[in-house]
Amino acid sequence: VWVAATGQIFFTLSVGMGVILTYSSYLRKKDDIALSGLAAASTNEFAEVIVAGAIVIPAAFIFFGPGEIVEIANSGAFNLGFVTMPQIFNKIPLGAMLCFLWFFMLFLAGITSSISIVQPSIAFMEDEFKIKRQKAVKIFGVVAFVLCQPALWFLHRGVLDDLDFWGANFVIVVGATIEIILLAWVFGINKAWDELHLGAKLRVPVIFKFITKYITPTLLLALLTWFFVEDWLDIITMKGVPPENIPYVLGIRLVLVGILLFLAIMVWIAWKRHKSEDKAKDL
Repeated sequence: VWVAATGQIFFTLSVGMGVILTYSSYLRKKDDIALSGLAAASTNEFAEVIVAGAIVIPAAFIFFGPGEIVEIANSGAFNLGFVTMPQIFNKIPLGAMLCFLWFFMLFLAGITSSISIVQPSIAFMEDEFKIKRQKAVKIFGVVAFVLCQPALWFLHRGVLDDLDFWGANFVIVVGATIEIILLAWVFGINKAWDELHLGAKLRVPVIFKFITKYITPTLLLALLTWFFVEDWLDIITMKGVPPENIPYVLGIRLVLVGILLFLAIMVWIAWKRHKSEDKAKDL
């Protein structure tokens, strides 16, 4: 649960998956990232955690009771958004209109999130392989369309929930842990602090320097360690997955492994190209 909660926070802030890194490459040297980061993080988490939690959780408790709410929480993100909430709207006044607004906002959230998520891949193809932007978008669109088909066709087999865990929870937490260690310990917290305040209109309290270097990496490493000790074996062995769903879940995991290997190969090729170009410049 804690890994899922942490992954959800990081996902909505685009942390741990290269999105913020890609966007930051377009910044000017003295853009106010301190104020922009504070505004984005605070408004996003206020809307997601406080406002959404104050609406969805009490509504589910009132209409389904304490017994069913646990089952709903364990049924996965898809059931909560696309099954449970419409049932709630069906029981309240103006439910049809509220249901339309709910799905419209989900659509907007999905579209806007997709724009940011695809940017690292588009930028990678543009910068490393000199592919024009329009062509890169078309390539990504075709690949994404093909890869999303298992989640649509085998939704009832638990494929989407498994993808959600690995893609939107676990991998993001691992990525964020690596990023914070690289920032605070490899790049250097003092250099990072100086970069943060270039052009900043407000000073971030110095306590966050200590938190960034020590507290955050420690908590994330402790969280991942606890996850590996408590839950890793059950998830890998697909404990609790219905027997009829195991081939589908195993298949999608093999697809994910294939995607990771493909990305690793592409990064390696890009790295080799850089080394070759650097040698050519030296000559």
